[in-house]
Amino acid sequence: MENYLNLMIIGATRYDIDGNRGGSLWAYSPAEADDDNRVGNEVMKIACDWKHIDQLRNHAGNLPSMFTVKAQMKAGQGGKITFKALDMKPQDVTKKPAA
Repeated sequence: MENYLNLMIIGATRYDIDGNRGGSLWAYSPAEADDDNRVGNEVMKIACDWKHIDQLRNHAGNLPSMFTVKAQMKAGQGGKITFKALDMKPQDVTKKPAA
């Protein structure tokens, strides 16, 4: 199942282990205001392909920045859901919302 996520991307990392290449996008969102157990921002990691790190490098001077990320839900460890980024596009923050 594919989903579109609006994420504030703060950075990314990549790896190459014996020819197995991949990466991770690091994003954050504000903690829920009514959650007494959290404060500040919640940071999350989303798997991605090696090529996405090079794509993000073109926007490095603008990070953190909002991106629309097309992601696929996958089964993770312990039966938890994880996401893998399939595509990402920077959001144009200069556009004004339609009235």
